[in-house]
Amino acid sequence: MNDCTGRMSRTLHPRARRAAAWVAAAALLAVCGGAASRMAPAPPRLGSASTGDADLAAQVREAAGDGRGYRGISVVVVDEGALRLAGLGDSGNPAHRQVDSSTVFEAGSVGKPMTGMLLADLADRGTLDLGTPLEQLLPGSRFADTAVAGATLEDLATHRAGLEKMPSDLGTATRTLRLRLLGQDPYQGLGEEEVLAAAGTSSARTPGTYAYSNLGMTLAGYAAARRTGRPYGELLATRLFAPLGMSDSRIVRRGDPEPPRTARGQQATGPATDHWYASGYTPAGDVWTTGRDLGRFLYGVMRGTAPGARAAVPTHDAGPQGRTGLGWVTTTLDGHAVTWHSGATGGFTSYIAFDRETGRGVAVLSNTDRPVDAIGQRLLGLSATGPPSAGTGHAPGTALATLAAPLPLLVTGLVPGFPGARRRVLAGIHALFAAAALWLTWRLGDWLSLPPALWTAGAAVMLSGLLFAVGRTGRRCTHTEGAMARTTARTTAGAACRAVAVWAGGLAALLAHQL
Repeated sequence: MNDCTGRMSRTLHPRARRAAAWVAAAALLAVCGGAASRMAPAPPRLGSASTGDADLAAQVREAAGDGRGYRGISVVVVDEGALRLAGLGDSGNPAHRQVDSSTVFEAGSVGKPMTGMLLADLADRGTLDLGTPLEQLLPGSRFADTAVAGATLEDLATHRAGLEKMPSDLGTATRTLRLRLLGQDPYQGLGEEEVLAAAGTSSARTPGTYAYSNLGMTLAGYAAARRTGRPYGELLATRLFAPLGMSDSRIVRRGDPEPPRTARGQQATGPATDHWYASGYTPAGDVWTTGRDLGRFLYGVMRGTAPGARAAVPTHDAGPQGRTGLGWVTTTLDGHAVTWHSGATGGFTSYIAFDRETGRGVAVLSNTDRPVDAIGQRLLGLSATGPPSAGTGHAPGTALATLAAPLPLLVTGLVPGFPGARRRVLAGIHALFAAAALWLTWRLGDWLSLPPALWTAGAAVMLSGLLFAVGRTGRRCTHTEGAMARTTARTTAGAACRAVAVWAGGLAALLAHQL
C-alpha cells in the first residue's frame, strides 16, 4: 500500500490538481528557460563593420559564407606588386573594436616559414651549413636516438627527421585538455630547456619521410640561434622583421605589455581563450603580427627580395601535401602550384599563400579557431575546396550529451514514490551529473551545426527537474516494509543506469573532440 499526500490534495479536485500542476510546470519551465538562455553558448558571427578596400572586403564576405564561427578577419592580397588590405568584423578588443591592417593577431604556425627563411638566410651568409647534424649544433645536448642526433637542419626544417609532432613526455594530453576545457595556453610553463630535454628522449620514427613536427622546427630554430649566439626572437627581429619593415610583428612573452591593438581570441563555438605567449616552442610559431606586416612579408618572398626567400622553393617530397621547402609547402590546387602555410592557436587562425604562375598572393588572419584556408584559396581564384563548411562534425556527441544530461534529474523530480531523503540524494547526484555534462557540451559542443537553443532547453529541463525535486522533498510517504525494499532496489538500479547514460553522453562529447 502506498499513500503519498500533500496539503493540496485536501482542498482541490484531482483534475484541478493536475491542471494546476501542468500550469506550474509550464511556468517553471519558462522561467528556467529564460535563466538558461543567458548562459547558452554564443558562437560569433562575422560583423558588418569593414575597413580598407571595400571590394576586397566584399570578396572576403562571399568567401566566408554566412560568417558563422568568425569574429574578425584581416586580409591582404598581393596582386601585380600592389597590396590590397581589408579588415572585417570585431577584434574583441574594447579599446579598438574595428579590425584593420594594424590589428595584431596570433599567427601560429605561419612562424614556421619564417624560421625556414631565417635558416636559409644564415646559410646564404655562411653562418651555418644546413647539412650539419643536430648533435654538432647542440653539443651540450644528449640524444637517446642516433637518428635524431644525426638529423640535419635541412631534415628538421623540411619535416623529414621522422620526429613526432609533440613529445609525449611533456604531458601533451593534459595540456590539450587544459586548452579544450579551460581555454588555457597549452605551452604555458614550457621553456627552451624543457623542450631540448624532451628531444633528448625522443625517437625518429620514419627518418627521411615527411612527418609534420613542431618539435623538429623548434630544434632547427634553436640550433640556428645557438650557432649565432643570439636568442631566437632577437635573431628573427633583426634578420627578418627589420629588413622587411615588419614593425608590428614580434614575439610576446608572458608579462610583456601587449600591443595596444591586439585582438582577443575565441573558439568558433563561443568560449573565450587565453593568449599564447612565447614558450619553448617559439621557433615553431609564436609570432604576433598584422595584415599589413604579412603583406610586406609575402611581397618580399614573392619577389625573392626577402632574406632567405629561397626557403619557399620546394625541394623534397611531402607525400599528399605535395612538396616542401624550408618551412613552406607547395601543393597543386586546381592545376596551380600554390606555396603556402597555415597556422592556429587556441583562438586564432591564419593562412598565407601565393601562386608563382599568376603572381598573386594572399594572407588571412582571424581571431577565432575556425580555419581560414578556404577563404584564402578562394581569394587566390581557386575553387577546388569550395566555401568553408560550418560546424565541427561533432553534432551527434553534442546532442546526445545535451539531451541526456537533464533527463535523470527530471525523472527524479516528477515521478512519485520517492521518500524525501532518497529523493534529495538522487536529485543531488543527478544534478551533479547533468551540470557536468552540460558544462562539457557548452565548452566543447558543435554549436555551429546545432542551435544553441538546444543547450538552453537542456539547461532549462535540468533546472526544472531540480526545482521539482526540491519541491517534492517535503511530501510524506508511507510504505510497507516489502514495498520499501522493492522501491529502494528499483530506485538504486534506475539511478545507476541513468548515471551511466549521462556520463556516456559526456564521454561521447569528449571522444568526438579527440581529447
